[in-house]
Amino acid sequence: MAESKLTDEQVAATLAEIRAKVQARRARLSSEESVALGSRAFNLTELRKAVDELNDHWFVSAHLPMTWDTPLVGRLGSYTKRVVRILLRWYINPIVEQQNRFNAVTARAAVELNAYAELLTRQQAELEERIAALEQGLGRTES
Repeated sequence: MAESKLTDEQVAATLAEIRAKVQARRARLSSEESVALGSRAFNLTELRKAVDELNDHWFVSAHLPMTWDTPLVGRLGSYTKRVVRILLRWYINPIVEQQNRFNAVTARAAVELNAYAELLTRQQAELEERIAALEQGLGRTES
């Protein structure tokens, strides 16, 4: 097998091209990000916290507790609410179940998006390390 050896000039040209593409992409992403997010920068920690909060609060209950402050009137109001709740259960429960299904799917999607963002961040860090290693290798060969 014949392997073609790259010259230092070819390696330098390739690295310069990669650097230019990375800088152009960073500039494009930072301008898009600043337009989309205003002055807030992308932060995985905030994203993780938001996804955790979403997972904590996705379930909606159709049956909130009934409380009262005044002894007699409050108790009568509570029983009235209970009767109305029983009579409307056929109408309310399917809506709440549908909302809970949607919330569960949305929470799962947010978890998947968070995992994908973390994967991309790790891959970007690895690529930056590889670029730095290649630049160091190129610097040693130029010396």
